[in-house]
Amino acid sequence: MSNLLQQLAGGSSLSLGLGAFIICLLASVVSSFIVEVMYSVFYENRATGSQIHRSFILLGPAITFLFISVQLSLPLSLGLLGALSIVRFRTPIKEPEEIGFLMLLIAGSIGIATFNFSFVCLLYVITFLVLCLRRWTPFRRRLAVRREGMLLINLADDVYEEHGQALGEQLSGHFRRLQIESISSVEGTTNLEYVFSGVAKTPWVAFQKELHSHVPYNKLNIFFTRPGPMD
Repeated sequence: MSNLLQQLAGGSSLSLGLGAFIICLLASVVSSFIVEVMYSVFYENRATGSQIHRSFILLGPAITFLFISVQLSLPLSLGLLGALSIVRFRTPIKEPEEIGFLMLLIAGSIGIATFNFSFVCLLYVITFLVLCLRRWTPFRRRLAVRREGMLLINLADDVYEEHGQALGEQLSGHFRRLQIESISSVEGTTNLEYVFSGVAKTPWVAFQKELHSHVPYNKLNIFFTRPGPMD
């Protein structure tokens, strides 16, 4: 029992008993569940990603087992590297937060496999506090202007020359922090690309009709980088 406690406290021995192995796997399951809960609380309702957090409970123990195996046998570790080099993940990662949570899961699993339990606990506590501060700090949104969407408008060159000013006024009244990114003219048509950080509460159908009555555009497309209201 004393040897087991010494290993769990951060021992560097390459020998691993059955009890320590079971505790490592159970700790890895718990840490994976904690990462999954943090993902669900802070990002699941806003993300448009692949819902990769559903696999955390399986990935954590598997990563822990792999790194325990690597520590116990050098030939086995070389074989694992060769075997894992042919693995390809086909599930796309659509949100940058997913990469961060994957790295958090991997770091926790490696920490448990190397018996650094205290460091893993400290990592999760600090991460949780940082996520809380980032989400609930009142002046967080003032630190940077977030781009929540993109607006693409196609209209004839003569229409843009005549109604360009009216178009800017109409768009500025509906989109917050509207900025123009690019203007291009091809074969008699002008393409305008805008970015914005929010939309007004005006119903989208009513705004679209009002805009077309002032500026007869050919095509209008809007894309949201984050889920937003669209009435």
